[in-house]
Amino acid sequence: MDRTARSHHTTQPTRVPLPVEARRELVLIFALFATARLMSVWWFYPLYSEAGSFFLPFAYLQDAGYYPFFDYWLEYPPVLAYFVVAMRGLASLVCGSGSVAWQRACLTHAVQLGSIACELGTMGLLYALVRMLRGHREAARACWVYAVVFATAFVALSYVDALPVFLMMVAICFLVCCRPRWAAIAVAAGFMTKVLPIGLLPGVVKSEPRWRWRAVAVGVFVVFVGYFAAPFLATGRQWLACCAEAMVRRPPWQTVWALLEGRREFGYVGPSREDQNDAFMARQGVRGGTLSVLRSLPPEVYGPPAVRRTVFYRVASRFARRLDFIGSGSAGRVYLAAVVVVGIFFLVTFARLPSALPPRRQVVFAAFCMFLLFFISKGWSPQFVGYLVPLLLLAFPAVEGGVWALLLTLTAYLEMPLWAVHVHGRPGLLWADVVLLHVAVLARTAILLLVLVRLYPRLFRD
Repeated sequence: MDRTARSHHTTQPTRVPLPVEARRELVLIFALFATARLMSVWWFYPLYSEAGSFFLPFAYLQDAGYYPFFDYWLEYPPVLAYFVVAMRGLASLVCGSGSVAWQRACLTHAVQLGSIACELGTMGLLYALVRMLRGHREAARACWVYAVVFATAFVALSYVDALPVFLMMVAICFLVCCRPRWAAIAVAAGFMTKVLPIGLLPGVVKSEPRWRWRAVAVGVFVVFVGYFAAPFLATGRQWLACCAEAMVRRPPWQTVWALLEGRREFGYVGPSREDQNDAFMARQGVRGGTLSVLRSLPPEVYGPPAVRRTVFYRVASRFARRLDFIGSGSAGRVYLAAVVVVGIFFLVTFARLPSALPPRRQVVFAAFCMFLLFFISKGWSPQFVGYLVPLLLLAFPAVEGGVWALLLTLTAYLEMPLWAVHVHGRPGLLWADVVLLHVAVLARTAILLLVLVRLYPRLFRD
């Protein structure tokens, strides 16, 4: 530990500065990490880019005066949507105009740079928290693992989840430092970015022994959720409601709950192939003028010719006021039963815990809540592994945390790109499609359960 008492003089803790060699090692870790990430932005183009594929048509709509939650909804909450809006503005300012391929590359690189900045913050908080709990040596090892495990690079270079992961780590840092109201603000920001950091809200409650102050912390969370939603309440309430409805209506994907229902699809949100026509969009509340604007965009914006129709109507569906094309509006009985069982288990566990948790157990509880949330979540996407890697390195020694992170990385690799790109939907590979998805999903679910089993006893004795 880096906090010790001055023996024979005082019982007050005092911070011991890092030795010179330790400081040099820390600088080396961050320098190598930043250099590798920045060079990979220009040397390696990801197999899939969420910014260059999913967000590019919406970025072009900014030029036509259409903005998320003012003119249409997205399945991502507003903070994440406007992170991409900001990156698009930065890319346009620096790169100027050009072909669709140029604009796609500029937006992709801008989002990657923003994600790397968030990653540096995440790794800095990881180091600070592990050093506080287990000392510099373990903190340095945790950072080395974070820097070299492929899952973190995959998320930062391909997706936009680095921002909510950073906000999750900010919230945990405030929890460990016994600042529940600041933690509530960070959880609210994370919730309005990617919803998933809501799993830390029970930790906010367990930071206060008195119910009055617990209510204050929860009230702070509610107020700041309203604060982040406020700019859109005047004209975009229907779009916020559509965003929430889409999350509820989405059928399960890439989880055991999806396999139990016989579903082997991605987390696609949009009309089916049979419903990809203007008449169906009109019945969902999409106006004809909107479709004309979408058709005025360069066709390359919607990707290669083979997928342009699907992408076009997926984008058009975000202007729909009715969401009949998403799922059936109800969950399977097995999933609902699982939610009830897990909910009761969590409430019993929560009640058994002390009224307020010390820092070390607060970290374990945060990791436990997040892993339980991912276990019971009806959907899973490969980038979600980015949330779990820092939690593993916080909750476990670097060696054990690194092993779990490696296993999760392997299951993510089985799903993306092996299953998603090379097997799924290919003629003659139906057997491989089924087997590979089942192996990846069942292996990942087993890892989540094993980590939960490892964490559970530490809630009461760590």
